[in-house]
Amino acid sequence: MKNIIIIAILFISINCVAGIKKTPLPKEFFTCWKAAYEENDEKAKTQVYRPCTNQFGPSRFRLSIEFSSDGKCKYLHAGPTDNHYFVEGKWTYNARTKVVTVLDDKKKLAYKFKVVEAKGDILKVSSLL
Repeated sequence: MKNIIIIAILFISINCVAGIKKTPLPKEFFTCWKAAYEENDEKAKTQVYRPCTNQFGPSRFRLSIEFSSDGKCKYLHAGPTDNHYFVEGKWTYNARTKVVTVLDDKKKLAYKFKVVEAKGDILKVSSLL
């Protein structure tokens, strides 16, 4: 009897976990994105990114990050003397929580954000750092 109850609980638990909706990233996500901070929504605390091919107004520094489908990425970094250079990194995505984690070339956390919207020519995220 005890074994039947344990098996029933395991069966229910597995079905509940399997029922959690996992959202895959759309193919448009795998491109170069630039911060379109002019479009950020302060109330919703979201940051907007547009494809790097878009036309942007002048800016002293505009974060850009390129995601590859193989888990590699590169992002623009502003150095201590205001020089800009790309850093190679790796990224992961948790489809259940919609969280993207970016590690730099030294495996140190560089960015962590939740994907709010990713379609066509817009990527909206909320920072978790």
